[in-house]
Amino acid sequence: MKFRLSSSTLFGRTAQAFTLAFLVFSLFSISLVIYFVTLPLTKRVANDLSAMVVLTAQIWVELPPGTRPDFEREMREHHQFIIGLDHTALTVDESPEFYIDYFLKSLNERTRQQHKILSDSDMPEWRWIDIAMGGRTIRVGFNQNRFVTQIPLTMIVMVLAGTLIAVVTSLLIVRRITQPLAALVKATTRVGEGKRGSPLEERGAVELTELTRNFNHMEEQLHILMENRTTLLAGISHDLRTPISRMQLELELLDDDLDRQLIKGMRDDLGEMNEIITTTLQLSKGMSEETSQQSDLCQVLNEVVEEYEKKGGEITCHCAEKIAYALPLSTFRRVVNNLIDNAIRYSETKPVRITCTTHLDSVCIEIIDQGPGIPGDQRRAVFQPFMRLEDSRNRASGGSGLGLAIVDQLCRMNDWQVELDESTAGGTVARIRLPIHTT
Repeated sequence: MKFRLSSSTLFGRTAQAFTLAFLVFSLFSISLVIYFVTLPLTKRVANDLSAMVVLTAQIWVELPPGTRPDFEREMREHHQFIIGLDHTALTVDESPEFYIDYFLKSLNERTRQQHKILSDSDMPEWRWIDIAMGGRTIRVGFNQNRFVTQIPLTMIVMVLAGTLIAVVTSLLIVRRITQPLAALVKATTRVGEGKRGSPLEERGAVELTELTRNFNHMEEQLHILMENRTTLLAGISHDLRTPISRMQLELELLDDDLDRQLIKGMRDDLGEMNEIITTTLQLSKGMSEETSQQSDLCQVLNEVVEEYEKKGGEITCHCAEKIAYALPLSTFRRVVNNLIDNAIRYSETKPVRITCTTHLDSVCIEIIDQGPGIPGDQRRAVFQPFMRLEDSRNRASGGSGLGLAIVDQLCRMNDWQVELDESTAGGTVARIRLPIHTT
């Protein structure tokens, strides 16, 4: 399961909050280390170094000339100091390091002279100071490593390492908490689409385990409820169709001298009741799953159009080439048939046009009518069961109000997208998008 660091996800928001908090803590800790440790320690090192330089120069001046070479050798081998009367011209070192400023300030105070750090290109790791003492100018050299102290750097690294460990640990904890929640989100989406999957694994903290267990129980009860709904509607359909069939038979056996107009109206009413029962049963069975099979979408659409043409419908289908797609064929036909029925109903005598095109990530099927159109604020509402745009209950103009509800239910089950839009000709475009899954 992927965990995105986007601020729109719980994991992303929590991760960003933890990371920001620890970064602020790190900056604050490093500031304290610099102010209370690094700066005082640097001043101490610079002061000790200046004292060592002055003391070395004083001892060299006071020693007998014969013992000075031994002293110079001792200082170089064991203390990394070079001292002598070399007056070769050197370059002034203008390095901006703050510890050099502390060193020069301490040295100037001790000698009451103004000094500059010198450097030699032949010895890049050494720095030099010329000190006037005993009527001579003595040059003292020391390795620049004496300026560097590892204690503050170590403390800063410890702070950063501790922060990194805290951030990683926090993210792992957040992931462990949000992983079951992400699984629940995925499962609720699946249930909303009418699909059924395996029960979620009940593990983790007590609260998350209880939440998962309750969801699994709810999903099982919902599945039982849907099965009972289908069984109930099927039973009602069967029980209602039996008296309706008897009534239709009795109407046929009535005396011809009776009011034929009245008999026709009663026959139409019974036919309408029978159709409502059939459509309602289709809606109740919309949650049933069907195995997908590889099909040619253009061929399927052309077959559907031929069936309508045999009934007198005026429909044109524009499908440029063969489009192979794996889908539940009967379900797809029901979706297309319902949309075509809706288009024919509102187009009256005007032709209906069907197009099928492929895109990078989807196959798009459009069913275009030339009816009065649907207001933009009602294009989603018409997918609700028994929702009709006109106020009357006249089925000749508005249908049963279940056709688009069945379409919406079947599309959500199969991860298809269905939408209604305005046609350039003034009617309505019913658009179905079938996703192309790339591996």
